[in-house]
Parts: sequence; C-alpha cells; structure tokens
Amino acid sequence: MKTLSIQDCLDMRKNNFTLMRFLAAFAVLFGHSYPLSIGLKGGEDRISVFLIDLWGRSLASMAVDVFFVISGFLICASFIQRKSLLIFAEARLLRILPGLIVAVIFSILIGAWVTTEPLANYFSSPSTTSFFVHNVTLLSGIQFDLPGVFLNNPYPGSVNGSLWTLPIEVRMYLWLAVLGSLTLLQSEKVFNLFFLLICLMYVQAPAGTFLMARDAEEVRLGMMFLVGSFLYVNKHRISLGFAGMLILVVLTYVTRNSGYAPYIKSIAFAYFVLLVALHPKLNLPSIDRWGDVSFGLYIYAFPVQQTVAHFMPGVRPLQMFAIASVITLILAICSWRFVEKPALTFKGKMLRFKKEETIEPV
Repeated sequence: MKTLSIQDCLDMRKNNFTLMRFLAAFAVLFGHSYPLSIGLKGGEDRISVFLIDLWGRSLASMAVDVFFVISGFLICASFIQRKSLLIFAEARLLRILPGLIVAVIFSILIGAWVTTEPLANYFSSPSTTSFFVHNVTLLSGIQFDLPGVFLNNPYPGSVNGSLWTLPIEVRMYLWLAVLGSLTLLQSEKVFNLFFLLICLMYVQAPAGTFLMARDAEEVRLGMMFLVGSFLYVNKHRISLGFAGMLILVVLTYVTRNSGYAPYIKSIAFAYFVLLVALHPKLNLPSIDRWGDVSFGLYIYAFPVQQTVAHFMPGVRPLQMFAIASVITLILAICSWRFVEKPALTFKGKMLRFKKEETIEPV
C-alpha cells in the first residue's frame, strides 16, 4: 500500500474515534475502581503497574490522554470547517453543557440520598449551591465535595473526581478559538511556528508554560490537545503509517533521559492515537450507530462508583467495576438519547447558519 497522509485516511470516511473514546471512558472507570474501592494505599491495577513501568502513566491517565489528543484533532477540525467563532462556541456549548448540567444535578441528588446532614441543611448549604455553580461553569475550577457525602468511603469526600479534566478542556477550546480568530489555524507555517514556540517552552518548563498552566499535569494534557491540533493542521503533509510509528518509538527510547523526553512522548502518543483511529488497516468494528456515549460514561462513572462503595463496604475492585459499568452505561445511554443528542439538534438553529460537513462524530 502506498504511503497515506492523514488527509488520505480522512477521505476514506471511516474512523474509530467513537469506539476509542468509548473504550477510553471504560478504561478510566476500570482504573478508578481500585482507589474508590480499596483506597489509594491499595495500589494500582495490574495493567497500570505495567504501563507505569513502560510509559510512566497509569491506564486511567493514558485514557484521559487519548481523550485530549482526539479532542484536539476534532475540535481543531470543527473550527477550521465552520470558520466562525460564534458557530464554534455554539457547537461546544451544546455538546458539553446540557449533559454536564444533568450529571451535576444527578450528583447532588445522589448526595441527598447518602448525606449525613439533615436534608434541609444539605440543600440550603452554600457548599451545595457552589458545587452546582462551579461544576457547571467550569471556569473557576471544580468543587469535589458535598456536605456530609461519602465521608467514610475508601476514597473519602470526592463526589465526582473525574470532572477535574473538564476545565482544562474548556481552556483549550478558548485557546483554539483565539488561534482560529487570529487565523493561525488556517496557515500551516504560522501555526507550526507557534507550535514550535510552545514546544520549546514545554521542554524548558514542563510545569508551567503560559498556554495552559497551573501545574505539570494540566500542561501535559494541554500539550496532548495541542499536538492533536497540530496533526490536523498538517494533515496533508504528515504520513500516517506503521513505519512512522516505529521511528517515533525508537526516537522516544533514544531520548528517554533527555529534556526533550516529555515532548517526544507526547508526539509519539498522539501519532499512535491517530494511527489507530484512522489507518485503513485498523478498521475496527463501528459503534457509531449507537451514538457517542463516552461523555456520559466519563461524567457519571465516578459518582456511581462512590455510591457502590458507600452501600457495599468492602467491595472489591473487579466487583465494583462490573456493577458500576452496568449502571453507568445505562445512565450514559439515557444521557445521550434524552439529553445530549436532542441538544445537538439545535446546532445551527440558534445562530441560523448553514450546516457544513464535519468529521466530528457528533
């Protein structure tokens, strides 16, 4: 087979994005089953132990990386194809906000079920109000606790710890909107120069570049998003194949002890994600007809797992994974069918624009 560019793979109109996000959401659920059932001192799952030794990241952390690479790629495509800041903002709000609002209300109701506080005190507490406000707006950080909720769990206090990544995601949307409004996304040379500048800053100060950052973890996820965007902007020039992956693996190994290691690893990981998502020889079974329930899986799993831990003291990790998977999948399907998908029907109607073709799964 001839060498294929990313654009060639996109033109084939088949991809594994939906399946990969679905599996990534379940990987997060699986990884969280250990600390949420036996506490942080209980150790990681065996898959994470292997991955930490190989790559330095747990299974759940690498699954979140997958989300950010795919998001960077698809959201960059969304802005370039729509060519409008308002239309882009409308699409992002409709995709995230309705499902998130319902999930946050769900968490508050779960809290009311298990709280040690009197219900009147629980609902009138400023902490309950701020839980809703912080976790829906996302701009001022996440509030994890509710009054008297899950205080005696193996992982005490946190109601929905998975939400911590959403403010980072939203900040990356804002940065992408800025870059798009300045037409940097439309020019490969200009964007690549900007990307190179950010990468150099990342190499020199991985715990705090100006682009994202409050700590090293947030910067790293921001870097994953940015690399995904870089791959889309350069989709005509970058070949996507197993030889390229092998070169990046070798380069990652050779530079593993250098200051460039975080940057090279980000590139290699993002390339691997795109390879699995787009290469025609890796045409995995499609679940697109069932909708994209990955967002629902991600935002409902944690409170469901905490509830299982509350009502089943001593539950083992694999037991929690099995029970929480069934419950969370049902909630995610309901969220998609009755909240997220109906909200997406308003795309283009609020601002009355002609819908353009997009590679976004939803």
